[in-house]
Amino acid sequence: MSVEEIIKAVRWCIDEESNNTSEITDEKEDLYMDNIIKSKINDALHWLTITASSSAVLADSKKIGATTSTLQVSTYNEQLGIGVVSMDAGTEIINVSRIRGKDWFKAVVPVEDTSDEALMMFDDTAKGTKDRPQATILRENPIRILLQPMADEATVSFVGVPKNINTESSTDIAVPDMLKNAFIYYIAYLLLSAYDDTKATQMYAIALQQLGAQTSKS
Repeated sequence: MSVEEIIKAVRWCIDEESNNTSEITDEKEDLYMDNIIKSKINDALHWLTITASSSAVLADSKKIGATTSTLQVSTYNEQLGIGVVSMDAGTEIINVSRIRGKDWFKAVVPVEDTSDEALMMFDDTAKGTKDRPQATILRENPIRILLQPMADEATVSFVGVPKNINTESSTDIAVPDMLKNAFIYYIAYLLLSAYDDTKATQMYAIALQQLGAQTSKS
């Protein structure tokens, strides 16, 4: 979505949900409103990442549409044959659905580093092989993924949204299709909040409904 498309969509959802009764529909403030919308895009992307990752409805990334990237693998533990890939690509990760090392016979769904299964790759009797690979997500910033056995490169399927967008120069902001409505309504919430408009809470509730999230406003 371009910044212009985002502005248009936010304005539309405010008009649609408020039946033109919102206090900010005065056309003389168009430019001021547009600047607020632009300034809230990064905040909305950050909120989207945090909230979507906790949504039971969106837990299965296949429902959203994953991005696939082939990444170089670095050595994490040479003795145990554990490699690592970094997900730092200007993207905040919502979900990692699968990873496949080059020459592996199968892909694998990575486990969390808090899981007991994550310890298996450090056990000589249970470590991963080409036909039974293992992968573990390290919840760091940026997110990293350990994989065993080692590979030169790995293909990762994940859902994420861009971060730190320059809204003055960026012409395209990639938001997964299933997250776009929540993204737009959350920006509408931020915009109406800036105006102390009574419809702000309604916009926030709709944004959460679009994600199937049961999260209270913070």
